[in-house]
Amino acid sequence: MYYKGTQAECDAYNSLVTSGQNYSGTTTQWSEPNEVDGFCYIVKHSSYIAEMEEVESMPIVNEEII
Repeated sequence: MYYKGTQAECDAYNSLVTSGQNYSGTTTQWSEPNEVDGFCYIVKHSSYIAEMEEVESMPIVNEEII
């Protein structure tokens, strides 16, 4: 599951989960938001909710190699 929102919303969610999980060592943050078609997506953590739209998956991006 993912959350779909703005870059700012996804960054805020990432900060919330990161600070709540108290990561240290090799893991320094929850997830990196991914931008697809003008929206940002971030992996949903089962222990943290957000007011963003919840989606099953990110859209598939087909990139042509020229």
